[in-house]
Amino acid sequence: MEMKKESNILTEEKPKYIISLKKRYRILYIVMFALFLVCTMYFGVISLCAGTDTMIFDIGITVIFLIFLFCFLYGLTRKCERYKGKVVYSFFLTKREYKLSDIAFSNEKIEEFYKDYGDGNVSSSWDKVTIFYNKQGEKLFKFGLAYDNVQLLVRDVKNTQRSISNQKKKN
Repeated sequence: MEMKKESNILTEEKPKYIISLKKRYRILYIVMFALFLVCTMYFGVISLCAGTDTMIFDIGITVIFLIFLFCFLYGLTRKCERYKGKVVYSFFLTKREYKLSDIAFSNEKIEEFYKDYGDGNVSSSWDKVTIFYNKQGEKLFKFGLAYDNVQLLVRDVKNTQRSISNQKKKN
């Protein structure tokens, strides 16, 4: 059996698991992506056909919808695949490969978000985020509660680092 390499990833090898959006979030992201795509196209056409007095406003609305469109596209395409000795993190059209031993540790923290409505009402929300770091302490990638299989990667990173430290103790 001949293995083909495509950007250093074995295409014949199936991943152990994939960290990606949970199904209900994926459906929400697809619906929102389609909605913002339609709105972007609609306001883009209006800005081309409208007179000069509303053109700036329509272009501004189009840019706002375009920004939201790319945010949802980023969320849809972001995933992490775990192969035998590698972790492949991908988003949009880019892929980054890491050896499992290159991921030094992970840290779980709770991120809180506050929204002030201007009338004295403040709402808060939170997300438990798992951040993965390299040996120099630089952030590699992070995933929140909307993603499946994050705990499997946390466990694999801990086991790999434990086996590396055990090998160093033996030497």
